[in-house]
Amino acid sequence: MAFILLLLNSCENETPFVSTTGIILAEPSILINAGSQDSIKVTISPADATNTAVTWFSSDTTIAKVNAKGIITGLEPGISIITATTVDGKYTATCLVHIFKWKSYTTSNGFLTDNVVNCIAIDSLGSLWFGGASGVMKLDDFGRTHYLYKLGVGEIAVDKQNNKWFGTFSYGVRKFDGVNWTTYDTSNSGLTDNSIISAGVDSKGTVWFCTLSRETFMSTGVSGFDGTIWKSYNSTDGLVYDNVMCIAGDKQDNKWFATNKGLSKFDGTTCTSYTKSNTNIDGIENISSMVFDSQGNKWFGTYSYGLLKFDGTNWTTYNRYNSKIASNGTSAMAIDKQGNIWICTYDGGITKFDGTNWTKYAYNNNNDYVVYGIVIDAHGNKWLATNNGVLELQD
Repeated sequence: MAFILLLLNSCENETPFVSTTGIILAEPSILINAGSQDSIKVTISPADATNTAVTWFSSDTTIAKVNAKGIITGLEPGISIITATTVDGKYTATCLVHIFKWKSYTTSNGFLTDNVVNCIAIDSLGSLWFGGASGVMKLDDFGRTHYLYKLGVGEIAVDKQNNKWFGTFSYGVRKFDGVNWTTYDTSNSGLTDNSIISAGVDSKGTVWFCTLSRETFMSTGVSGFDGTIWKSYNSTDGLVYDNVMCIAGDKQDNKWFATNKGLSKFDGTTCTSYTKSNTNIDGIENISSMVFDSQGNKWFGTYSYGLLKFDGTNWTTYNRYNSKIASNGTSAMAIDKQGNIWICTYDGGITKFDGTNWTKYAYNNNNDYVVYGIVIDAHGNKWLATNNGVLELQD
């Protein structure tokens, strides 16, 4: 009788086995800087499952590896799928891991002669051009070439013939066709002043420059050159203001001039101006950069009001209060082949916006970097001109 009671007590104290019924990873995708590590929270169901052990697998161990504890290490730019599998039941869950990598080019590694890079451009052959107080540097497959030594360059534009146009701080414009240099200033062209503060090329190939008077330190409108004829425009011709901070042309050959008193669209004959008073949009008098997408949307970065979108009828504002943009201070923008907008900020690094999702790419302490310009090369790498050298983002 005692034996039977002992056996019953033993059966009653044995914990029943609870089978695993599923697994969930907290994030469908994560972003990791090459050389850094991250992990993903795992949830096993039910909560009281007996065996919660998980195995891990990376679809590409050259891009990202994962250890037995689920710690992921980024190795090289690209995408790898990390799979977690329960030991009990073999249930799986996956996470797409996107690895990105930064490269820095500065005076300390012998790449630059000056760490303050004011402007950046890429030509039709894929050569990169950097401008600053020490002149211009070209980077291509053959190496680096230095031009315009100690001639301060603040703007670069590339036209349809692959001519490079360099706007200087006090000496007008230099044009380079790959062999010959041509100087344009107030003595031999339609430029109204010799200090260039912005430049751009429209859809017909006309190169536009905004100029600044060194006497008054006020902008003096814009001058356009189609290769034969110079034409200049200012507020007396319909521009909302002479102080043009950035220039761009759309596919309909409208020229867009952003000033600190509003935005002017010029169709070659008539100016249409957009100001706070006729749009009720905060930031329209605060535009720092602009890009136009293939759907005809106009995107305007502002110095302190975030990102503006104009579809031709409606305006939309994206800022830190209604979106995940890294900062309201936007310094430069570019659009990649997939239609993603890359937004450089003064204090929040660089953010990608695909129309729905916001992704931030941080480089060390981004507060140390002010980005003045961005271009995207044929491989999709992003090149940034900053106050602390040149940064390359590979993703």
